[in-house]
Amino acid sequence: MPSDNAKGACSVIANLAANTKPSAPDFGNVLTEIEQNLNIIEDSFHLPEDAKEKNKKVKKLSSKKRKQFLKDINIEENFLKSYMKNKTKKEIKTAARVDYTLYETTSYGKISNRFFEKTTVSLTKKYPEVFTYLLKSLRASGIKILSKTYISIMLFSSLLAFILVTLLTALFFKHPILVLQILRGFLLGTVGASVIGLILYLYPGSVASTRERAIKADLPFAIINMAGVAGSGGKPISIFKTLLTSDEYPGLRDEIKKIVNYVNLFGYDLSTALRAVARRTPSLRFKDLLDGIVNTIESGGDLKDYLQTMANESLATYRLERKKAVESVSTYSDIYTTVLIAAPLLFFVTLAIIQTMGGEIGGTSVSSLATIGTYVVIPMLNIGFVIFLNVVQPK
Repeated sequence: MPSDNAKGACSVIANLAANTKPSAPDFGNVLTEIEQNLNIIEDSFHLPEDAKEKNKKVKKLSSKKRKQFLKDINIEENFLKSYMKNKTKKEIKTAARVDYTLYETTSYGKISNRFFEKTTVSLTKKYPEVFTYLLKSLRASGIKILSKTYISIMLFSSLLAFILVTLLTALFFKHPILVLQILRGFLLGTVGASVIGLILYLYPGSVASTRERAIKADLPFAIINMAGVAGSGGKPISIFKTLLTSDEYPGLRDEIKKIVNYVNLFGYDLSTALRAVARRTPSLRFKDLLDGIVNTIESGGDLKDYLQTMANESLATYRLERKKAVESVSTYSDIYTTVLIAAPLLFFVTLAIIQTMGGEIGGTSVSSLATIGTYVVIPMLNIGFVIFLNVVQPK
């Protein structure tokens, strides 16, 4: 049975609810007061210290008294359950967002470092200009790997490609002259190693460009959100926490998470965290925004006015870019009509005329050329055009 203190606590909350209008917007306030005073109610029951026994005692409260209590505070039980369930989900979801994981080298990275770590260090010291683009792209790409390990992986993968291509050439492409066969194997192996090395060298830059386009697409609307939070009077760090707890800006998620982690986990002040992220972000626009926020905070300016100005400028720029993209699509449609519709028709008409005359083109029959054009050339051109549109169009 509840003690007199428990009844007194319940009556206090009931009186609080009775003095509050039972409209939907005030339910949250009443529930907040209940949560704040929940420890008073629990302490008022004479329960054992053991947590499991305590939970059992709480569950044994009769449903009649529970309904009476909810009736006193003017809240329905279904609403209370729904509120607590959503609150728990939100807390778990929010806690899962602000996570931090330490860098761990993969097994392939460890093997690469074992063979090429010293070579990597030597090359980066002797030829720093060769690796400047790679190191810069690697930082901007957000790939969770050390630059030294990545270069070692690049060299080790090129070596494996050289060995593999050389062996396959020696096995499947034989030549009567052994020396020529060996030279051909080494030549093709060198080409294969160069291709793999070039792909790995350019890959971080490609990832950084993809991230830059994603940030560019989300940034105008994120700045509008930031201006709204700043206008509500919240602290500057709360601006980035609000963006992090939202799923509306996936392109900015990694950058915002870094800022929050620098402040919450490493203890940096906000200005230092913003500078650190601005140095590594692939987006020049986002870098300018962060630098502007730092200057506004340190100079004592109005952050709300600055963000509002940036929001207006970003939205105007976004509209102009979208208009330009629509005009570009119109130009591309004309090119497609000319190259991939009119030109193939002219090509097949020409082949039909040549076939009636019984001629050949370059020693190849007209039917063979028509088959190659229908099933190879035209489909490849269409696929290439679709890929080109996906690359150039804004996301």
